[in-house]
Amino acid sequence: MNPLTAYFSLENKVALVTGAAGGIALHIACALSAAGAHLAILDDREQEGRIIARLLDGKKDKVRFWQVDVSDNDAVQRVMAAVEAHFGRIDILVNSAGVDADDRSMQANVNGSILCSKHVAPAMERAGGGSIVNVLALRAMDGAQQEAADHAAKTALRMGNMNAMRYAMQNIRVNSIHPGVVRPPALAAARRKQNDLTQLLADRAELQMLTGQGSAADVAAAILYLASDASRFVTGSELVIDAGPACR
Repeated sequence: MNPLTAYFSLENKVALVTGAAGGIALHIACALSAAGAHLAILDDREQEGRIIARLLDGKKDKVRFWQVDVSDNDAVQRVMAAVEAHFGRIDILVNSAGVDADDRSMQANVNGSILCSKHVAPAMERAGGGSIVNVLALRAMDGAQQEAADHAAKTALRMGNMNAMRYAMQNIRVNSIHPGVVRPPALAAARRKQNDLTQLLADRAELQMLTGQGSAADVAAAILYLASDASRFVTGSELVIDAGPACR
């Protein structure tokens, strides 16, 4: 294998992705699985989660689904133990579960990621280290006032990178990515939330510095980098994937 290619290989590693029954998290799960990882899918949507696991697995016994509410401390602790018992280790956690509803965003988006990180850390330490990646909204980096609860949740979750210092001695890296507006499924969500999607896209296109339209695959590629040994000396970083608006 080419040495550079080996950096991005996830062979013999176990990756856990929350919220992977749909949305960008599903694309992330597919990318990690394609890179060779054994995959644990965590979501509260049982039917969708089991279907995704079955489609990705192809009878290789490398993908399994666990139903869990990531904001439930005891449930998260039990599932982390079950994943480690099943696969023998946990190397990667992608915190990508979240909701848009204002009344639940703090609980699911922030508490869920904090709990998953807390309860996965001992397993990663036993495995000799690992990588935690938090998927945040671009709103966590700007001063947007709309959707106050979601903005507060994502901004608070940005503080989770303080775990980079906390877990460094256990060889656990903690990084975050901030996706901008990309093609479906993100645009599908925007369509449901915005009265004028055309205007939304026009505004973003006017701000972005690079040409073209991003996709969920671009986000998944960034996750692969942060999850793999290609970023083995990267921790506490925030990677923005938005074609440039955050620069302005």
